[in-house]
Amino acid sequence: MSRAEIRSVQAVAAPASIAHAVLTDVTAWALWSPHVQRVEAATPVIEAAGWTGMVKPWFGPATRMEVTWCEPGRGMRWSSTAAGHRLDYADLVEPDSEGRCTVTMTARVSGPVGGLVQAAVGPLSAYGQRRRLARLAALSEFLHRRAIVYAT
Repeated sequence: MSRAEIRSVQAVAAPASIAHAVLTDVTAWALWSPHVQRVEAATPVIEAAGWTGMVKPWFGPATRMEVTWCEPGRGMRWSSTAAGHRLDYADLVEPDSEGRCTVTMTARVSGPVGGLVQAAVGPLSAYGQRRRLARLAALSEFLHRRAIVYAT
């Protein structure tokens, strides 16, 4: 089984609680993750492991997203399957100091030809991941600077 990982890290000038709230609010995804065309889920906020939803990107079929770990202020881990491969993601929030945090996003593919999948789509996927992370950071920082209370 081949494994490959894409990883992006971003310092965020906002508390971990705000970055986490933006990350886990499905309705906010349109603001920082524009590749997501539609999400069908029972709840609009991811609060714990076990949350599931059908996520449809603009460029492909909908896949089932299953949250495997979620901790307030710390991020989440989730997985999906497509074309015989498993995709494991981590969107982790690490508090740095008062009013700051670091967000790390990783994506890992495993399956019969995971290495080939990584080679084929890795560069574009890495670019998209960096772009999403920068947008998540900017939105979190905006909410923090404006002292907008973000309650989930």
